[in-house]
Amino acid sequence: MKKIILTMAVTTSMLMYLLSSCYKNKEDIITVPTVSFRSDIVPIMISGACGCHNNGIATRAVQFSHYDTVFYDAILGRVGLFDSWVNGGIHPGAGVIDFTPNQKDLIRQWIKEGAKDDGGGCTVTGAVTFTAKILPLYNTSCKGSTCHGGIAINLDYSKMVAAKTTLTSMMNSSGNTGHPGGALSLSSCTVKLFNEWIAQGTPQ
Repeated sequence: MKKIILTMAVTTSMLMYLLSSCYKNKEDIITVPTVSFRSDIVPIMISGACGCHNNGIATRAVQFSHYDTVFYDAILGRVGLFDSWVNGGIHPGAGVIDFTPNQKDLIRQWIKEGAKDDGGGCTVTGAVTFTAKILPLYNTSCKGSTCHGGIAINLDYSKMVAAKTTLTSMMNSSGNTGHPGGALSLSSCTVKLFNEWIAQGTPQ
């Protein structure tokens, strides 16, 4: 009987030690770094190699930045194109433009991790009108030779209001569904902005 009690005591002590050790060891686990959209991907997209997307000429190519303003949604909305490009494809606009091997690795890993925007979102307050809030976003993120105003229809106020159901579907899925031209990756800021505009009755 004493042997059984002794064995149980030793076993219990070992279990308590192991559980205690495992718990403490969690502090020693190193978190695997992820690729940051804002710190790693955006600098690639607004660098010299992407000049056509950063020169303020919206009719030539969808703009990724202009002066000190970065159009994050314009970059996020083209994840599918980047995915094809870094996995054996070419620049959507043809030509000899290409990412470096290291840039391709970063973009590929970012997409593998879910192509998320780590910018922290935003708060939308006050009146949201088409002219003041929606149109500027549309002009920078949606217009271009390969998008709206190019191969796709140009949207004005009346057409966008008529497409309210489509816009709602897009915003509810963050662009994954609803967009007639394929999936988009929309930032939380854009989703909040469009949803608030619709909630306010789509004022012009």
